Amino acid sequence: ELNELKSRFVAMTSHEFRTPLATILSSSELLERYGEKMPAAEKTELFDSVRTGVERMAKMLDDVLMIGRVESQMIEFSPAPLDLTVFCQRLVDETRRALRSEHELDFRFEGAPRVVNMDEKLLRHVVGNLLSNAIKYSPAGGRVEFYVQLGERHVGFSIKDEGIGIPREDQPRLFESFHRARNVGNISGTGLGMAIVRKSVDLQGGQISFDSEAGRGTRFTVSIPLGS
Repeated sequence: ELNELKSRFVAMTSHEFRTPLATILSSSELLERYGEKMPAAEKTELFDSVRTGVERMAKMLDDVLMIGRVESQMIEFSPAPLDLTVFCQRLVDETRRALRSEHELDFRFEGAPRVVNMDEKLLRHVVGNLLSNAIKYSPAGGRVEFYVQLGERHVGFSIKDEGIGIPREDQPRLFESFHRARNVGNISGTGLGMAIVRKSVDLQGGQISFDSEAGRGTRFTVSIPLGS
């Protein structure tokens, strides 16, 4: 199992790092050779390409470091007072800013808004990753639904998309590190997002389930107990 994990890690890094590195290299070479003669708009576009490539690589490294810290039990559950309504709205605003024009994000919050005792960092790993995936794996657009239900003892999150779905053969391995479904095609990813989600849910004493069909979208449901 360890050898297989190492092989999957090497395959992921060699594949996922190659594209942004190639973009950074080609953009920097163009700027070095022709930067003085380039129109400002073209230079800005090349600088944006470099920045995007660096951000993509940094995100991949963050995922690898995060899963390593979790596996080494270096991440602890540290609940603190959190205004859940403000937290969710902030995530929605961040997600909407990253949306392409063909996507729509529908957000609904049920329950009396109040401050609860939760781990904001772990919660962001869970909800942020699920929202990001719902957008990323809906390449043809469509609507993403994000519903939050705040109860007395638990808070429930539901994220539903109309994307490519998860093939039945891949569903048992969905939460494994470096595993990616066979239908992702050229959509970039490390195969770590769902492993991070699962471990972050477990650290909070919560539960996660999903319902998906290839080509028909996916719904994730998360329930997390509220601390005293």
